[in-house]
Amino acid sequence: MEQIIGFFENYGIWGLFFIAFIESFISPILPDVMLIPMMLAAPDKAVYYSAVVTAASVVGGFIGYGIGARFGQLALNRFVPVQYTEKIKYWFDRYGGWAIFLAAMAPIPYKFVCISAGTFRTNMLVFTVASILGRGKRFLLLGILFHYYGPEALRMLNLIPEQWIVLGLLAAAVALAALYYVKYSRRRKCRQ
Repeated sequence: MEQIIGFFENYGIWGLFFIAFIESFISPILPDVMLIPMMLAAPDKAVYYSAVVTAASVVGGFIGYGIGARFGQLALNRFVPVQYTEKIKYWFDRYGGWAIFLAAMAPIPYKFVCISAGTFRTNMLVFTVASILGRGKRFLLLGILFHYYGPEALRMLNLIPEQWIVLGLLAAAVALAALYYVKYSRRRKCRQ
């Protein structure tokens, strides 16, 4: 794996773009392994790097969605481990499009989410918006932290236990879902 990362490091921003792109549908290599060193080396470009990763990840997500839509359960069984399949199916059944937003920020590999979204025929607009918001929050937050705090950002991130991050993101998603529900209910009442 180190040889692969070393190869893509030779291509700079294009290597970073490619790693983030293929991670969304096939690669086991997270873009963070290349993104974080690049942000540490040039904190003034951290937001730019994280924006590139966000865009590449979302664009690659369409490939994953297409794989799921084309091959359905076969793709899900082939690419997504069973323990993730059950969890993702539960999220899609319970939260609909918000499952994409939640999973785009969670430690579940994003390719699993994209292939599942295609398999479950998630609305493409919902998939796109949730992917942009979820991946943007995941990567752009890192970019902003590294831009303002440089190497100190890495130390701050290591101090936060992972479960608190996931719980915080879950709480934010629930708040957004409640806001959406209230807005939808009002709109529905106005039509009656």
